[in-house]
Amino acid sequence: MPGTSETTPPPRSTPPKSMPVNPKRPSGFFGFAVVAGIVAVLLVVGVVVISTVFYRAYITVTPVSFSVPVQASFEASLTSTELPYQKIAVSDTASKSVPATGTQHVENHSSGTITIYNAYTATPQRLITNTRFATKDGLVFRVHAPVVIPGYTMKAGIKVPGSVDVLVYADEAGEKYNISPTDFTIPGLKASKQYTLIYAKSKGSTTGGFIGEQAVVDSTVRSETVAGLKAEVERSLRAKMLVALPAGTLVFNDSVSIIYVEAPDAVDGSNAVISISGTASAPAVNENALARSIATTGQVSYDGLLGIANPNDFRVVVDVPESLGTDTPIHLNVSGTAKLVALFDINALTKDLTGIQKKDIKVVLPNYPSISNIDVKVYPFWRGGMPNDPKKLKITVSETSTN
Repeated sequence: MPGTSETTPPPRSTPPKSMPVNPKRPSGFFGFAVVAGIVAVLLVVGVVVISTVFYRAYITVTPVSFSVPVQASFEASLTSTELPYQKIAVSDTASKSVPATGTQHVENHSSGTITIYNAYTATPQRLITNTRFATKDGLVFRVHAPVVIPGYTMKAGIKVPGSVDVLVYADEAGEKYNISPTDFTIPGLKASKQYTLIYAKSKGSTTGGFIGEQAVVDSTVRSETVAGLKAEVERSLRAKMLVALPAGTLVFNDSVSIIYVEAPDAVDGSNAVISISGTASAPAVNENALARSIATTGQVSYDGLLGIANPNDFRVVVDVPESLGTDTPIHLNVSGTAKLVALFDINALTKDLTGIQKKDIKVVLPNYPSISNIDVKVYPFWRGGMPNDPKKLKITVSETSTN
């Protein structure tokens, strides 16, 4: 129309192409194969790790054993080839502070037990009251009663001196007479032949010598305290004895001899300090030798090396404890039922089992007559043989089956 201008409309925009909602994925079979492959690789790696890192053999050995009732006495000595022993001795002290009721001045004489020997004559020898016994340092002790020393005897052509135990008392008060075990001569015999053939030895220390102020303690309190301290010392001594035990030896509860010494009660302000010292001694008996002696007595027909599985279940008592550690043999009185166990070389067995197949164990066992049974478990179970590394063989000894 005249006077009117026409406007051309803009072209329509083209809408964008829509993107698919779900992108294209690999086919289901291919995905499963990938996952399965990864799992398979992990399983293989796991099996390899378990088969190497955790590869172990656990071996339980049951040795031959014998239950032997025994009621016998066995002779043992320091130098015996059949039944040797070693003397062991340990000491300890325990103290406790308790209320004191006062103090007193005391002058105490030391005293102790000695053994007097007669190697001079086969007839008894008599010593009078106050006979002197002197140490090499010149300290003099005396007997307060007459003493008769038995004469010597002859055993297998060897002279065995007669002996008797007596109490002796220091000539003077004071601590210098508190001495360790020592030898004594008899000064009164010095001009005679008896001087070197009648002599004495301490059975233990001489104790009790003291000059000074001593605390006074109620008798009931003191008795209870001393009893408690002795129990404490005994526990400590028995523990120390086990630590001091030489390899291959045994100490039996009833063969331990303990000597207690009470120190003068010390003054500590308004209190008194009560101290108890103890010395324990015992024969450490060769285990294999004693086991063999018991086996012989019980007529056990086994020639191999034996040990004792229950040393605390039967009694072993020393007949003359004062002979312990001397040239004189001691006698061990044994009673009860001993469980004897055949011994084997665990290192040799480990070496023989390393790297072999389980079926070949029956070839190894005839070399170990001490073993009655052997049980083997290998982990992981699919490893049929023993590890080649001996450190991966774990051998334990089971409770024995008694014959």
